[in-house]
Amino acid sequence: MGKDRVSAEFNSFANLFSTYYYSNNMIVTNPESVTMTVIPSRKIAKFLLEIGAIKFNIHNPFIWTSGIQSPIYCDNRIINSKVHVRDAVIAELSGIVAKNFLSDKNDIIIAGVVTGGITYGVLIADRLKLPFIYVRAERKEHGLKKIIEGDFNPGAKVVLIEDHISTGISSRRAVESLRAEGAEVVCLLSIMTYGFKTTQEEYKKENIPHASICDLDTVLEVAEEEGILSPDDVKTILRFRESPKDWK
Repeated sequence: MGKDRVSAEFNSFANLFSTYYYSNNMIVTNPESVTMTVIPSRKIAKFLLEIGAIKFNIHNPFIWTSGIQSPIYCDNRIINSKVHVRDAVIAELSGIVAKNFLSDKNDIIIAGVVTGGITYGVLIADRLKLPFIYVRAERKEHGLKKIIEGDFNPGAKVVLIEDHISTGISSRRAVESLRAEGAEVVCLLSIMTYGFKTTQEEYKKENIPHASICDLDTVLEVAEEEGILSPDDVKTILRFRESPKDWK
């Protein structure tokens, strides 16, 4: 993993596609909507390691709800308690939204995935003076029986915020809910992603444009440089990413 990553313009290349083209550190969407390149931030990676939002345990793995044993755990909710990191994250995310989605012809709404994406979505919406809505995990069984809380019109363009993406199940459900209610999800934007192949394939299959301000490769790169992980540790974690269920 090199220290320097070069951002390039893909406008002419994107014209060849009617859906979405993905790579490890960028997303190029339908040229009729927007073309963008997002480079994962080493600064954010350093912050996540500094505050303990990302933890490693090769020999005594963390157990996920699904039963998967993982040598890495990401708890981005701790960012909310660390003001300097929260400010940096909101600045990064807001900058991407402002640069790529705010124009005279685009009326953008910020949405948050319950529960991790709500805080960041609200802060981004407040900074950019945009409307905010959030997507429930399940439709309410009482009252108005909503699955999306907030006001929007059919055809609204939505940037959906998620704090962390592993399997991507919760974010895919949120996109499905928004689309079912008539919204257009122009981007799923996250703080961190593991970059599981199966998740990326599902996003591509369902035409979900995704970008993240930090990813596993960047975190591992920084962690190895700072002596937090050994080269063998990095290889083990990358092996986990390739095959989460049987990496051990």
